[in-house]
Amino acid sequence: MGSLFLICHFFFKAPHYLLWLGMGYIVPACALAAQSLMSNQHMTMSSPILGIMYLFGAWASAYAMALRKNAQAHSKFAWVLIVMIAALLAYYAFVDEQLWIRMLILNLGVATIQALVLISMFSHFKHNDRLNKIVDLSYLFIVFYTFVRSLIIFLFLKNIDASMLSTSVWWLMMLAASILLSMWFAIVLLGTMVRDIVFKLSEERSRDSLTYLLNRRGFYDAAKVNLAQRPAKKYFLLMCDIDHFKKINDSYGHLVGDQILQQVGQIISQNVRENDLVGRFGGEEFIILLQIEQASVAYQIAERIRMAIETELFSKKRISVTASFGLAHVKNKNLTNTIDIADKLLYRAKRAGRNCVFLEMHESTNNKALSNDEKISLKPSKIVQKT
Repeated sequence: MGSLFLICHFFFKAPHYLLWLGMGYIVPACALAAQSLMSNQHMTMSSPILGIMYLFGAWASAYAMALRKNAQAHSKFAWVLIVMIAALLAYYAFVDEQLWIRMLILNLGVATIQALVLISMFSHFKHNDRLNKIVDLSYLFIVFYTFVRSLIIFLFLKNIDASMLSTSVWWLMMLAASILLSMWFAIVLLGTMVRDIVFKLSEERSRDSLTYLLNRRGFYDAAKVNLAQRPAKKYFLLMCDIDHFKKINDSYGHLVGDQILQQVGQIISQNVRENDLVGRFGGEEFIILLQIEQASVAYQIAERIRMAIETELFSKKRISVTASFGLAHVKNKNLTNTIDIADKLLYRAKRAGRNCVFLEMHESTNNKALSNDEKISLKPSKIVQKT
């Protein structure tokens, strides 16, 4: 299992915490394998080293969980604890030979080191999804079981002889429980990894690699979901195209052009609300789905974006850029037809002199038309009244 985590980290570029989690599995497994091949005398002589290996495994697992959750593992305190426990193991191996005390100290040490991360790890537990909650609770149960294991050693394995340990029912049950819990934890953790990889691939499939906005496919998919889930809401579609973008590419190069596209995407995202969708429709064209009740409010948002682009100086060369817009009301959830209307309005804005917003108004619809006062406030951009 530990090797699987290391393979995922080194060959499949999985998260860095898997490196430490893999070490948290491998190092204690090596200690257990070494114990299996040792005589009782050799096991007593090497108990401090074996103990450090078990404790390192506990710290590595706790540190991995801390990295995964952006939590605090309290590593300095953990290593001070490891040194102290190693000293106690050496005392009860070489000075006052007591197997059950060594077992008790080691299990309490492992449980304590694993528990150091719990408080900060569970600080945002409510905000986790179900699968991540299962991983966190599984880790919590492992820590709890390790403390219970210490209690079992104190109650049922006290003063046990080394020759009788391997045949003890309690000892065999604890080994079996440890293996099963380790397997369960690995399975649920790998489950979250697979889910995250699928989600990441889906995000990459639906995101534009340059601006990190939704691409055309991602925008269509997200817009259809929004329209289906909130059928009672009113939507407006805003198309945006950067003016004279080919001249910018020819004059300054495509690298500067890419920087401008990124900055325009950021400006648009900063001037809409959380429930609005923003995408790069292709080339220098952007598309925005606005969940808004009134055309006047949708227009104000378009104007705000237009003015933000107009007043910004782009890239290190401080280039001035403008954009043209077409704004249309989404009717009958017909996204394709609305895009066609908004696109035509956009190019009418281009022909009208650029750097303006063309708005389609439908007096025949239930949506209230703009009043005369509102029309005056919309200048200098253009309104197209369509009946």
